[in-house]
Amino acid sequence: MTASPELRLAATTMPIRDRASGIELLMVRRNPELSFGGMWTFPGGALEPGDGDLPPAIDELTQNWGEPSLLTVAANAAVRETLEETALVANRTSLAWFSHWIPPANIAKRFATWFFLAPDVSGDVELDLSENDDWRWISPATALSEHAAGSFPLAVPTWVTLDDLTAFASTGELLDHAITQSARLHHTRAYKADAGRTLCWAGDAAYGSGDMGAPGPRNRVVVDDNFAVVERKRDL
Repeated sequence: MTASPELRLAATTMPIRDRASGIELLMVRRNPELSFGGMWTFPGGALEPGDGDLPPAIDELTQNWGEPSLLTVAANAAVRETLEETALVANRTSLAWFSHWIPPANIAKRFATWFFLAPDVSGDVELDLSENDDWRWISPATALSEHAAGSFPLAVPTWVTLDDLTAFASTGELLDHAITQSARLHHTRAYKADAGRTLCWAGDAAYGSGDMGAPGPRNRVVVDDNFAVVERKRDL
């Protein structure tokens, strides 16, 4: 389902569970032959007509991404994609909207993506191998540690999401936060700086101007030429 000629709509589900050491998430590894091949991510994909009705056009700059009917369609898509990719049934009513991502304007394939927490999933994992070739339950901290060691490739939205989730000790604490706080809007702007490419989000002093040295709050990551995260700066 298309929002504009250059922006498509998608949804992602993050199945979560509690363990003695903290929360774990179900992650899947993308089939090497697909886009983002070999990267670890969460079940998800594009919104489809069967997920519900959307307005005929969406203005990227003015759209209310939390508009209830739009959010419902995105949640329906998240549940469907989870079933198709993993055979797990995510309880639709338990989903909690955590964040929304839009990549920079200069990216060739652009998806506006809702990320939902899914604390209530049932069934046994059975992968659709045309989409993903491996899966595991893993803590956010372990995923980030393995990524730093070079054995767990992550795209920027996944890395930042995992980094955010390290702040929560239990699913209850995480869900309380998601329910009581506004979803995190990561509508990305990319700038070139001396230290490398920098991705900024709302709240960063450089978000509108591109002046990386502007004084003020930081909400950004520095990435290398392959868009792997080198450093995160966030003091909001």
